[in-house]
Amino acid sequence: MLALCSACQALPALAVDPAGQNLPPAGRSLFDRLLDADARGEPQVPFPFPALLQRIARELDPAQPSAGLSVVLIPLGRSLQRHAAGDIEAFRYPRVVAAVTGEPSANAPVGHRYLRDRLYVAYHEKAAALEVISYNEDAGRFEFQLVSDYRAGGKAEVGYANRALCLACHQNAAPIFSRQSWDETSASPPVAARLAATGLPYYGLPWRHGVDVPDAIDAATLRANLLATAQLLWREGCAGGTRAAAIGCRAEALRQALRYRLGGERDFALGLALDQPETRRRLVEPLLANWQQRWPDGLPIPDPQLPNRQPFAGIEAGVRPPADTDLGRYADIAAAFDPLALRAPLEIWPGRGTVGPGRFIHALSSFFSREDIRLLDRQLVLAPNAPVRRMRLSCSERQAASGQRLDLDCSGEDASRLLARIAVADARMTGGTIDRLILPGQDSIGAVVLEGADASGHGDHLATAFRLQRDTGSIRNARGESIRSLVVARATSGRSASATLELADDLGPLDGAIDALAHAALAGESDALDDAPLRRGAALAPILARLGLASRTAAPAPLAPARLADPNDALTGPWPTDLQAFLRQCSQCHTAATAFPPGFLRGDEARIRASLAGCAERMIFRLAMNELPPQARPKTPMPPPAAAHAASFMQSGDLQAMRAELERILVAGGGNAAAALDRPYATLAPCTPGLD
Repeated sequence: MLALCSACQALPALAVDPAGQNLPPAGRSLFDRLLDADARGEPQVPFPFPALLQRIARELDPAQPSAGLSVVLIPLGRSLQRHAAGDIEAFRYPRVVAAVTGEPSANAPVGHRYLRDRLYVAYHEKAAALEVISYNEDAGRFEFQLVSDYRAGGKAEVGYANRALCLACHQNAAPIFSRQSWDETSASPPVAARLAATGLPYYGLPWRHGVDVPDAIDAATLRANLLATAQLLWREGCAGGTRAAAIGCRAEALRQALRYRLGGERDFALGLALDQPETRRRLVEPLLANWQQRWPDGLPIPDPQLPNRQPFAGIEAGVRPPADTDLGRYADIAAAFDPLALRAPLEIWPGRGTVGPGRFIHALSSFFSREDIRLLDRQLVLAPNAPVRRMRLSCSERQAASGQRLDLDCSGEDASRLLARIAVADARMTGGTIDRLILPGQDSIGAVVLEGADASGHGDHLATAFRLQRDTGSIRNARGESIRSLVVARATSGRSASATLELADDLGPLDGAIDALAHAALAGESDALDDAPLRRGAALAPILARLGLASRTAAPAPLAPARLADPNDALTGPWPTDLQAFLRQCSQCHTAATAFPPGFLRGDEARIRASLAGCAERMIFRLAMNELPPQARPKTPMPPPAAAHAASFMQSGDLQAMRAELERILVAGGGNAAAALDRPYATLAPCTPGLD
């Protein structure tokens, strides 16, 4: 018998709820809201799977690559459904993973759905199931759902999953994905070659691609990972002091998040904003004070990334690909690559200076879509009476040999600098780009397109006004002023040229709208800034309405009450003494009518004892892993290290009681524990309790 592991130390508490109730505490998931409902309010899931993807794509910008949906095939992956097809048929029935990585349609209306980074769907044909992770704005968390009986002729049913089970792997309470180079996916040449060899169409999905597609999913999970952290800081980071101070802190955080997005997400501008006295007083100082009280050692950010895994690692170069009979070995997940293994924090945000507050604002800004920001910007640009100022720069020019391009190098007395290339046709300037623009205070703005050449002048003097354009809206300096136009004046003789920038201080109406929202919150007329999750719609709609753009979005259709996907089918009544340790330690995940994880505690006493006998070899192997340091484990232990009760399990007598009972069962069946522990895990008798 090995000594209990002395090196297995708990990691810092992460910035997420370790479990929470299975059903939404408020609202519903985005997946529920996306689907049409029947007369009873039951969500109707389109079938086949491409039809569901088409429904999702209707919410996205069709101009984006693959309509903003990133899809990969993963035949030998790490999900609970990985054995659903049997390892031999893994490449005939790969798991499909789709993530929304794109923005809503251009010109989407006020109140549009925002799915980017917030909806992930996995499909396994042999399991006839969908696994769905999608955001719930009202609850401020991701929901985990299962769609069962998802097949031709089936009756797809949507239910909420056992959250404790999901969070054993999804320790960030959000989606997870592997790090580069994503060798389990269809972007891997060995995997892609074996997929292609089947000759199957794989539902007509665009599965032949490079690493750009899994890279997009990986980036989406990293962004999604910070939503919970932003919510924590929104609620608790701003919660100290009086209610008025908390509302003021959240109002300032919202102001800076929207300004950050309107300004093109420039960290330079954000740093200047956080150093302003009023912003420090309302946001930075109370946030840091609460930070030091709640997280004195910094705020640990959970890690959504799994180590990259090569399913065929160990195959020597030039050796034939593994035969079908070898796939069981390659499907087995070693402890180092298992999502169940405890992951250290991705990073720790410090609660000092402006580093932590800056990261908070950056994460908070991701709650708003590209179209949200465009709508805001459009209304601000249209607002009347914005103060305007002009900056004049002197220019030197150089004509290209073709005569079709003019290069300008302009500078001002305040150290401003502008480098531009202007297209010329028939001696008139028709468009171009600003390659570099440096404004006072080393405020550097990158490349900008010049459009709408409006010429005026007489004789040999010609002035042309250009609009500065980016697809995100106005170009703004670090102070938030929009750069409305660039006027280039030159003599056609080439003797002199100048450039004039027109800047408008048009963020005043936005500040007024946020101040009005704070006053409404103090008066009890709005809960958008109260101690509740940040809800994009609740915060943005009144701001846009005050700017003259009211929402016309219809109220969501009523839905039937949310229900669980896998009801608990544990034995009712008193449990026999020799089974009580299994009840205490395993019933959180193993009492449902599921094959993955196996429901070996489901049914009556006779059925449970039969299931334990069939699962004994694998169970005793997993229990033994608790007695090894992490680096020595070939498999992850059970209960999973991230489970809420894992630490207390090691301090209880249940480990020894369970091992003793399983050893007794093995001996009764003609086996022994030592033999099971000496064999590779993949060769042990599979734990497959019968399903009705």
